[in-house]
Formats: sequence, structure tokens, C-alpha cells
Amino acid sequence: MVHVAVIGCGGYAFGLTEKFWALPNLYEVVAVTSNPARDRPGADVCRKKGIPVYGSVAELLANIEGKCDVIMVPTPIHTHSPITKQCIDAGFDVFLEKPPVATVQEFDDLIRYVKKSDKTVPVCFQCLYGSAIQTVKSYLRQGRLGNVKRIRALSTWIRRDSYYQRASWAGKIKLNGAWILDGTINNPIAHILANELYLASGGGSLMAMPATVQAELYHAHDIEGEDTSSVRVITEDGVEVILNATLCAEEIIWVNTIVETDKATIEYTDFGKAVIKYHDGRTEPIDENCDERIHMLEHLAHWRDDNQLFAATLEVCRPFTLTIDCAFDSSGTIHAVDEKYIRKYEADESIGTDITGINDIMKEAHQQGKLLSELAVPWAVKTKPFQAKGYKEFPARFGCK
Repeated sequence: MVHVAVIGCGGYAFGLTEKFWALPNLYEVVAVTSNPARDRPGADVCRKKGIPVYGSVAELLANIEGKCDVIMVPTPIHTHSPITKQCIDAGFDVFLEKPPVATVQEFDDLIRYVKKSDKTVPVCFQCLYGSAIQTVKSYLRQGRLGNVKRIRALSTWIRRDSYYQRASWAGKIKLNGAWILDGTINNPIAHILANELYLASGGGSLMAMPATVQAELYHAHDIEGEDTSSVRVITEDGVEVILNATLCAEEIIWVNTIVETDKATIEYTDFGKAVIKYHDGRTEPIDENCDERIHMLEHLAHWRDDNQLFAATLEVCRPFTLTIDCAFDSSGTIHAVDEKYIRKYEADESIGTDITGINDIMKEAHQQGKLLSELAVPWAVKTKPFQAKGYKEFPARFGCK
């Protein structure tokens, strides 16, 4: 039984609390926080269940000594590092929501901080814990699939204006001096890029280290950050990793990832289904019928009890943050999509935004393994590869004239 406290009691945080409740044999929620200034229905639900609701992280930490093992930190990106340090100082392990932090300098600082303690901080890239991706990874370790040559992924999601109005940090590059880099690759679609880097490392346990990153980052919404991305990574082992993603879709494609190896092609869809097509004609389906967050929490509990390494330790995730920072530096800025290619419409008591023909554009880029500018998309902007070797601090050129 893992006794867990959750920082937050609304939105995504409360959704995770409900997942903990769905695993009563593994977890007991002992406390949560809820900002007194915000009306959170989740706080009322917790009180009715007899779970203490504290008004701040400091107040929670002062009252859970001896009652709690782990603190779940599903908070805004720019608060991850300070809250994790606060929890470690109070003597607790942390389950840290993805992405771990926004910049490599913050990442390296947090790594040093964690290493000085005896605490563990797995990162909740929930899709890395799934049985489908872990099966493919085990096959790569065993050599059954040969070496990874290329991975390409596609994802087209829809996000209304209400998505960006839900929090002060949403869609922001920076807030009150803290880097956030909110957007496709560093927030909702971060799972897909993390999966690609994880598989690109082949038999290794870490994510693949980028050698160069070439990225085109765009926005059609009226936001600081990016809502449409086209990224190519060449890893230190020469694997090509490509991601084309948007939050301005005409139709939703949750995820389609193609892994090309010496011996097979693996198609991974919908975060839980994979089909391995061997070059000798054999086909092997892998179907994961499980709520991905439930699956992750089960593994976190069992692996913690068995003293095993988590699929996504903090150390595993540094190549992800390095890739994000290099992507922003490669793009140089967030490029605005020309207004004549943007459609605004009313939907779900909000305003929707899509880019004309974006689904067909993204599908073609995915099929051909190209960036948007390489397809001569009229609003696309060509960028240059950015060298990742020796990179220690963001930004290097992002935002520079």
C-alpha cells in the first residue's frame, strides 16, 4: 500500500486522484491541496471521503509526516522543480508529472538536488509504462527487431480557446520570469516525442540523445507558444526521429508512430496498440486494453515496492528536455501562420481554430518523413539543424533577432 498526497484538486490533478481511488489495493490518498481562492468541486469530494484538504503545499507538508510515502506533483510546468525540491526537503519521494521541467539548466539543477537526497523522482510519462511500448522495447533489447533506423510520428488534436483560458500559464513561453515553453511538444503531445526518443535508443534504457534538432514551431491560436510543430531529430546513433503535430486539427488523429528497423516495421496507434510487421512476412499484434494512467500507477506502485528502476526515472528524461530546448532554438521564434489559412469557428461554448488543409498536410509530411517546409507548405518557414552537443543552457538563439 502506497500512501500518496496530491498537489492540486482540480482538473488534471483531481483526475489523477480518481485514478488512485480506482486502485484501492495499491494506493491510499491521505491528503490533497486546493487553493482556497478557487472553487474546486474535487475538494468537496475529498472532504466527503474524509481526506484532509490543505490550502498550500507548505501546509500539507507540515501535516502529513508519518502518514505519506509519495507526493504526486501534477502542477504547472514552471512549478515542477521548486515543488519537487520542497517535497524532497520534507522527506518524501515524488511522482513528477511530465514534462519534468522546461530547460536543461533547470533539469541539471534538479538532478543534482535529487542525487543529494535518498529520494526517487520518476516522471509520469504515462505512455512509457504501457505494455505495448515495453513489449517493443524488450524485443529491441533482445535483438529480435534489429537496429532502429527511423521513427516518424503524427498527431493532430483539437484545442479550443477555452483550453488556453483555463490557466495563466497555458500557451505561454514564459511567466513571471520562469520558462514554460507550453505547446504541442512540451505538453499534450510530449508523450509521443518521449516514446520516439525511448524507442530510438534501441536496447538502451535511456531515451536517445539528440545530435541535431531541426524544428519548425508555429501558432495559429492567439498565444505566445506553439500549437503546431514539425521536428526532426538525428540521434547520436544516427537514428532519424520525426514528429509532425498540431492542436489546430480539422479532425483528430491521436497518434500514429512508425518505427522502422532492420527486421520489421512497427506501427503504434492510439497510445496502446501496436502491430509488428516482420520483413519475412510474419505479423504480430500487440493490444493494450488498459487505461494508460491506471497502467502507469500500477507499475509505479509495484516497481517502488520491488525496488526496481522506473521506466522513466528523472535521469532517463534529460534527452527529452534537451530536444525541446534545441527545437525552440532551431525554430528561433514561434512563427505565426498567415491569417488567410486560419479558420475560426464557434464550438462547445468556445472558439475553435484550425488551419486550412492541416490534416492532409500533416499526413503527407508523416508519410514522406518530411518537415512542413520541405513540402512547400505556403505558410511554412525553413529552419536549420541545431547542434545539441555540449548544450547547457536555454536559450541559445530562441528570441534573438
